[in-house]
Amino acid sequence: MKNNFPVPLVVMLLIALFSCHSDEIDTKGTDYAPLAYFDKCETFNYDIPSLAFGDLPNIGYSMEAIHDTAEIRDDDGVLLFEWENRFYYHPVAICHRTFALLGAYHYRKDTIYLNMAKKHVDRLVKEAVDINGALFYPYHFDYRVHKRQDALLPAPWFSGMAQGEALSVLVRLYKVTSDSTCLDAARRTFLSLQRMKEADSPWVSFIDDRGCFWIEEYPLDPPSMTLNSFIAAIFGVYDYYQLTQDEKSRIMLVNCFNTVRNYIPLFRRPGRVSYYNLRFQHYDAGYHLFHIKQLRQLAKIAGDAFFNQWADSLQKDYDPENVER
Repeated sequence: MKNNFPVPLVVMLLIALFSCHSDEIDTKGTDYAPLAYFDKCETFNYDIPSLAFGDLPNIGYSMEAIHDTAEIRDDDGVLLFEWENRFYYHPVAICHRTFALLGAYHYRKDTIYLNMAKKHVDRLVKEAVDINGALFYPYHFDYRVHKRQDALLPAPWFSGMAQGEALSVLVRLYKVTSDSTCLDAARRTFLSLQRMKEADSPWVSFIDDRGCFWIEEYPLDPPSMTLNSFIAAIFGVYDYYQLTQDEKSRIMLVNCFNTVRNYIPLFRRPGRVSYYNLRFQHYDAGYHLFHIKQLRQLAKIAGDAFFNQWADSLQKDYDPENVER
């Protein structure tokens, strides 16, 4: 039978099918390569600086997002989150919107943004659960991490990322308003970060077999050891320490810096996208780029160029401006 395709086109299709460019990078997936764990968490000293607002994490904002009329909100204008055809208050989404509103207020001095920030934080605290004096911010829907059967978080569950970011927005709102209820809620939120796996339930923090302290986004057993959410929570501890100069928060902050410093080589996949977490060894280019940004912010709050050096390494491994996707 005569081939209906011209010979040059057949060749082109075969090349496209079987060839692989050396500079292409797989941007999302799972890599179960062996991880070179260390024996003991090394400790380092940090001269923790006090940063101006413009140097803090989570200060950017989008006016388009703030004023997006297509978003689903409650009667007070507080952001809602849709999950499986139902609407919920999502603590991290509320925190992110509050960061944006406080950023807009800081730079524009329009009280409309401050009032909306207050409404979001009021809702955040109203939804909180008091457990032995500690405030926890619940997720009211079941969630499977990476859709895995062995990683179910049944509702209500609590996330270290939500706890850390709630701590941060409470501190920042207190700095603007001097509202003592924000300060009290911040103190009780910080208590939640001191509740430890094995000793407490619920928990969002744990110390691993190597002596490193973690704040865990997904409180599974074993924990997921997810990098971006851990660093996001660290930013909240930094805000709290800068406000209160509380010694327990300083110790926690230093322990967090040490954990990232010890573990960042395990998250790196040289020449490729970094791991999102270590338990499931999932990687994602979007989070890889976020890791780079977070490490640069860590360098600022820790006063340590080490984190900038690792950000440079991750940027060399994958930079969408320089590789063919």
